[in-house]
Amino acid sequence: MSSTICRGGGGMVFPMGGDSEMSWPDGFRGFLYAVGMIYWFLGVAIVADVFMASIEKVTSRRKKVRLPDGRTKTVKAWNETVATLTLMALGSSAPEIFLSVIDIVKKNFHFGALGPSTIIGSAAFNLLVIIAVCIAVIPAGEGRSIFNLPAFYITAIFSVAAYVWMAVMLSWISPEIVEVWEAALTFLMLPALVWISYKTDVGSFDRYLRMARLIPPEEAGEAANPYGYVTFASELVKVNGSDGGSTVEVAVVRRKVSLPSSEPIVVNWRTEPTTAVPGYDFEAAEGSVEFANHESEKIIELSILGKPRRISDCEFLVVLSDLEGGPSFDPNDDGGEDEAILTVRIIKHGPEASSLMRVLHAVYNLDNLKLGLSDWREQTWNNFFVNGSLEEQREASASDWAMHLIAFPWKVIFGLLPPTVIFGGWACFFASLGGIAVLTACVSDLAELFGCVMGIADIVTAVSFVALGTSMPDLFASLNAAKEDPTADASIVNVTGSNSVNVFVGLGVPWTLAAVFWSVTGRTAEWELMYPDVAARISGPAFVVETSNLGFSVGAFCYVCGLALAVLYFRRRWLQCELGGPALPKMFASLSFVLMWVLWVLVVSFRVLSESGDGAETGVIGGGAGLGLLLTLVTLILTRRARIEPSFESHEGHHSNEGRSEKLKTVEDPAAPSQASPRPEATDKISAANLEDKLADDTDGQIGREGSNEFDDDIAGDLGQEKSREPTGAGIRRNPSSAAVIHPASRRL
Repeated sequence: MSSTICRGGGGMVFPMGGDSEMSWPDGFRGFLYAVGMIYWFLGVAIVADVFMASIEKVTSRRKKVRLPDGRTKTVKAWNETVATLTLMALGSSAPEIFLSVIDIVKKNFHFGALGPSTIIGSAAFNLLVIIAVCIAVIPAGEGRSIFNLPAFYITAIFSVAAYVWMAVMLSWISPEIVEVWEAALTFLMLPALVWISYKTDVGSFDRYLRMARLIPPEEAGEAANPYGYVTFASELVKVNGSDGGSTVEVAVVRRKVSLPSSEPIVVNWRTEPTTAVPGYDFEAAEGSVEFANHESEKIIELSILGKPRRISDCEFLVVLSDLEGGPSFDPNDDGGEDEAILTVRIIKHGPEASSLMRVLHAVYNLDNLKLGLSDWREQTWNNFFVNGSLEEQREASASDWAMHLIAFPWKVIFGLLPPTVIFGGWACFFASLGGIAVLTACVSDLAELFGCVMGIADIVTAVSFVALGTSMPDLFASLNAAKEDPTADASIVNVTGSNSVNVFVGLGVPWTLAAVFWSVTGRTAEWELMYPDVAARISGPAFVVETSNLGFSVGAFCYVCGLALAVLYFRRRWLQCELGGPALPKMFASLSFVLMWVLWVLVVSFRVLSESGDGAETGVIGGGAGLGLLLTLVTLILTRRARIEPSFESHEGHHSNEGRSEKLKTVEDPAAPSQASPRPEATDKISAANLEDKLADDTDGQIGREGSNEFDDDIAGDLGQEKSREPTGAGIRRNPSSAAVIHPASRRL
């Protein structure tokens, strides 16, 4: 279809000008289609933000589980690992996945290069450009390292294996043919990835991870925090409902305090709805509580709203988070070591409801529907103002006005999507998913039209323009995560996970549909005419994939992927971080990643467009591969010369209990054997009272060890840089390969 779409043919949506459009000059049409692609990419970015908001709403739902001792505990309804590799990955990869599915469907289940090539181009952009930007934006002298190493290794292995499997499937197992079992196996790799990641997350493989020294050894006991714990006086507060409303006081307390804190103790709090509806049952609120050293209790006032009748009991949560100062959260309380949670239960009151009303209320709370309709009206109205409100519009700059006017049609259209309050976010989820599908169909047509009138093959358009446009939302999301998150997990692990899901779903689903279609339909005259070589080679029908250019782009990606992962590995060994680090190796690593992406695009494009002889083609490919290797070697040399002292770790965020960040410190003589990285040891449990003395003792013991094997020690130091699964006594974690304190990040992919 790509060869005729601009010469009298048609796509799913475009061209819309009919025969008159076909008579326009090709250059003018190419310009219009390029501008159209850019504008539709803007629409995709806007609706993708709405889609991600719905996913966050769905995955943030909490539920109560009963413990063996009779107590209840509040947990997330979605496991974070499962949510990240399913819904979150679908959110970040939806445009690429839909593009691949649409490409198959509109070509009548024949192979199209646009969808698969966009997936490969997006993977290259994610791995090289997005990580390059994340490396560069970290402030000078600071670093971010991966906290959850097992998650990184799993997703990295699967991301490489996904593309290697593509090459093996298309070139060796069944050349140029995708059989049903091959396509189905490609899709089934996703549940395999999710299952392995989930079992790793819940600790089922801890024994093997400790044997591989990816996590610290299990420890017998847990020291108490000498600064005590911040929690609620009770985990459940019951309030009688009434017509006039009431105020309930909630006590936040410090307990088990042995030592006074040298800093102010500040903790943030917020309300979260469960079955109670904000604005109808209670007043949503948030704030912070600050304790002085002599204070052990603070009061939070909550407003319970009056109603003529409550059909059933309803609940909402008060959550303490972001604790600063010496104390920590009690891991034995509701909320665990990361939060403290209080449940407020409002008792039903008023006239008894009928059986029908009770059933309707159990199915869906009408107050929640009222809140959703109110939010719907408000979001639709706010889209007409610059920056979302009349007050913000009065202070808007010229650039704000320009962006508002450009995006205004998309804002109005997608402002009609239901808000996330309705049906727990699922209504917004499916509506925005449909919006992405429609816009992706338009992008598919515009990309083919652009390539057709400009004489550019679909694969070149896909790996450059289309992949760039579909990956821009991920770029900005990862950029913010790199600057704001204390670790590199959201910037790197999400890239490797997303690249895996792109293949497993973006190719597994459409290729399974196509393979099943041809196995059911059988050989046709059109099929035999399109694939005479394959028809002569096999007896039955098959889904045929043109592998020459696709296979080359996959192989080239695997090459640059290996170089990029090697750079990240050695940055962790030598700089103790994947992102940031000393200025020179940081900037050169970022530059080399971008240049490798440019080289990959140019070499793949040359391979597709070239009509020269084998000698020129081989020279360009070999030159590109050699230049990529040279960039990698120079990056590694600069990284090795700026190796970080093992007694100083890249800081993974500002540690709230100490109120400081560790700055990176380079080694002046990197060749000295006495400065090799130490072997990992068991995670130390220390109190904040003797923290500085312990740091000094560890530093003296770790630096200056003579006669150690540097390569083995560096590997051991790298593998030892993994989290302890239990909180330390002072609410901090010690890195076993370093004396630095790292922030207790959440376990997530």
